[in-house]
Amino acid sequence: MSFDEKILKKLAEVGEKLPGTLKTRAIILSAIRWKESSKIITVYTEDSGRVKLIARGALRNNSVFAGKIESLFLVDLIIEEKKSRTLNLLKEADVINTFSKIRLDFKIYPFALTIMEILNQVIDEAQPDPVFFGFILEMLKAFPEIKNPEIVLIYFLLKLTSYMGFKPSLGICNSGNLSMCDQKVYLSMSEGNVSCRNCNKSAVNIIPFSRNQFTFLQKLQKINYKNISQSVEDRSDFLIIVHSLVKYINFHFEKDVKINSLNLLGKHY
Repeated sequence: MSFDEKILKKLAEVGEKLPGTLKTRAIILSAIRWKESSKIITVYTEDSGRVKLIARGALRNNSVFAGKIESLFLVDLIIEEKKSRTLNLLKEADVINTFSKIRLDFKIYPFALTIMEILNQVIDEAQPDPVFFGFILEMLKAFPEIKNPEIVLIYFLLKLTSYMGFKPSLGICNSGNLSMCDQKVYLSMSEGNVSCRNCNKSAVNIIPFSRNQFTFLQKLQKINYKNISQSVEDRSDFLIIVHSLVKYINFHFEKDVKINSLNLLGKHY
């Protein structure tokens, strides 16, 4: 090993950033084949937000990336950054956590993949947020611990609205008294507050919820993420709630977030 190679190895080991390189933890959001032997992966990194990388030769049998860069993996990465290139180059990958309990349980796996799908579509590139990164890890850890994994997905969507700056205000109806509301409650997508028929407010850009759904979302919004695995409520209507929250997110992002992973449950989103 040459002197220069020894220096590079030493700096990588202590985690210092070399010129043109980035060492970071990342969650792999997606991994697709590129040409004959490589992969393009999209990762959500702790230090640089969402990043697209090319892993050259990843599909070869003797690849250093073999078994290391699959969707949902938590990994340590060394990335070669070049402004002149559309895709940065993945140099090294070490697996921290494969979340095997999620991947081997088909009752959980589609929900975790859905979170990966949504992050891939709504998180802007190069916008790091270590706190939110840590939150996503806590959501993944909660999946094997909770009785009803759909609760984690719904909770994630609620917190995503807060993270993005348009948290819905679920506390007070426009009438000033939620106890006076009838069995339908309406969330205003533009204003983020709720109303009912008793408010006599014009219905524009609204999402309807039953009183039961609304009360559930109220309680869920107040739960600390560390206690989410203790939630035991069974929501057979979770697809309706997820669809409604994604609709709310789409309104503010002016996007059309697509979810395919829930189809793995045999229930078409």
